[in-house]
Amino acid sequence: MKTNFEKMSFIIAVMAFLLLLQSGEAKAQFSKAVVVYKGKVRNVETLDPQSVNVSVREVGNKAIEITASRSNSETGNYLVVLKPQTKYWLHVEGDGVETKDILIETPAAQGKTVNVEQDITVSVLSPIHTAKK
Repeated sequence: MKTNFEKMSFIIAVMAFLLLLQSGEAKAQFSKAVVVYKGKVRNVETLDPQSVNVSVREVGNKAIEITASRSNSETGNYLVVLKPQTKYWLHVEGDGVETKDILIETPAAQGKTVNVEQDITVSVLSPIHTAKK
């Protein structure tokens, strides 16, 4: 037979676990202020999600990749973490889509994480163009 203390300890542990489950969405914590740049990549004509590589390049040298993300094929979601108040090129490329570069400038973060949402549309190449690759 369990003592009242054991029963109460078990009930408190279960309640604490349930409270943790209800705490909601997890948030990333960074040691420095950053900009979380995210959005959806979609086909410009159908608006269907598109899986592509989204790489971030220096403004002065597009050959140097700073970070990269692959958009989710089911949702089109992509996410990259960047420094605040900085200009970058987003280089977007993938199988069967037209490559494009988008100039962005991240906002000031002032000691906290800033979320920026920017959706990207891509043009799907015709079968003639994809056969040449």
